[in-house]
Parts: sequence; C-alpha cells; structure tokens
Amino acid sequence: MLIEIDWHPTGRQLRVFGAGGLLAAMLAALVLYFVWGAAALPVGIVLGAGAVVFLCSLLAPTVARVLYVGLTLAALPLGLMVSFLLLAALYFLLLAPVALVFKLMGRDVLERRFGARAESYWVPRRAGEDMERYFHQF
Repeated sequence: MLIEIDWHPTGRQLRVFGAGGLLAAMLAALVLYFVWGAAALPVGIVLGAGAVVFLCSLLAPTVARVLYVGLTLAALPLGLMVSFLLLAALYFLLLAPVALVFKLMGRDVLERRFGARAESYWVPRRAGEDMERYFHQF
C-alpha cells in the first residue's frame, strides 16, 4: 500500500500529537484574534479544544488514539488530492512549458538527434588521471 495508516500509535506519538494540537490551537487563536479580529468566545473555544487534545494525550491515551486515527482518516483524502493537484500544476504550469520552449528552440542537451553523416555516436572522454582518486571523491 502506498500510504500506511498507523492504527496503533505509541504513547510518545500521542504526546507529540497532543503537543502539536495545542500549538496549532494557540496559533489559530492568535490568527483569529489579531488578524481576523474575532471575539473572545471563538478564541477561547479554539484554545479549549487544543487544551483538551493535549490533556487527553497525557491522561487518556485511548481517547487521544481515537482523535489521532480519526483525524488521520479525515485528512488522508484531502492530502492525497492536494498532492495530486500540486504535482499536476507543477507539471503542466512549469515543466511542460519549459520543455515546449526548449523543443521550439531546438535545444538538445542529451544529444539524442541522429546525424545523417555520423560514423559513430561515441563521445570521446578524457582518461582518468589516477585510480587512487576514485577512493577520495570529495
């Protein structure tokens, strides 16, 4: 399988998940309050949710495991879709136009063209100076 879901995370993974949840909630609360100008109640709810996740990861690992696996299952399809779209955008908006421009310019870096009068396609290279340099590459 391409992506493995960790159905039984360790206690350390759950504690890291809880700490990450608390930090993400604090960051979200700061953005809500200072950037969007939200009232104190939504900011408090976000901070409370982060604190609950953190405390569950420390005191109730089974509840934290359910949250961890549930959020993993909820985020998996979204992550797959976003990665697919980003790769497609990278290909069609960057690589394909560059390749088309190179093709129109006649650029052939790999020298793959066939020469009508070429006797051989061998490319002469210089001989190695000393065999000892292979053991000291850097």
